[in-house]
Amino acid sequence: MSVVAGKIIDESIVVAADSQVTWGQAKTEGTKLYKIGENLIFGGAGLLRDINLMRLFLDTHTPASAEERDVLEFYAEFVEWGKRKLSSFEPKSEFMFAFDGKLFETGGDFDVFYYDYGAIGSGWEYARAALHLGHTPTQAVAVACDLTIFCMPPVTEFRIPRHPQQSAGREHEVI
Repeated sequence: MSVVAGKIIDESIVVAADSQVTWGQAKTEGTKLYKIGENLIFGGAGLLRDINLMRLFLDTHTPASAEERDVLEFYAEFVEWGKRKLSSFEPKSEFMFAFDGKLFETGGDFDVFYYDYGAIGSGWEYARAALHLGHTPTQAVAVACDLTIFCMPPVTEFRIPRHPQQSAGREHEVI
C-alpha cells in the first residue's frame, strides 16, 4: 500500500512518496521512491517485489528517452529481465518516472501516461485532487496519508531539473 505523487513545477520535476510498506507499518527510507543518478526519479506502488526488481533493473538500464515507444521498449525489457530472475514473474505494480524532462507512469497494462501532475497507488485519488488544487507533491502525499489508512508518513521527496543542464537544487528531504 502506498502513494506516489509527482508534479512539474517550474523548471523542476518533483516526486514524493509515503513510507507505508504494508498495513500500518512504515519504513523511513528505501521502499518506493528512488533517485537514480542526477536525472531520473523512480517511484513504485504495488508489490515490493516488483519495485525492488525495477530498482535492480535500473542499475543497468534506462529508457532511451521519455518518448512512448522508448518507454514501452524499456518496460518490455524489464518484464523479460524479471522473468529471467523469477520464472513466475508477472508485474502487478505501477511505476512513476521523472526522466528526460517528463513525468510519466507505466505498468502491467503496457500503457504510458504523461502528466503535468499525477499520482499512483492506494491514495492516488486524494493526492491527485490535492495536486489539482495547487498542492506540492509532498503536501499531496500528506493529504493521502491523512485520508486513507493505506498510506503513512514520513514523506520522502526528490527533485530533478526538468532540463538536465540545470542545477538540481534540493535533492532529498524526509518530512
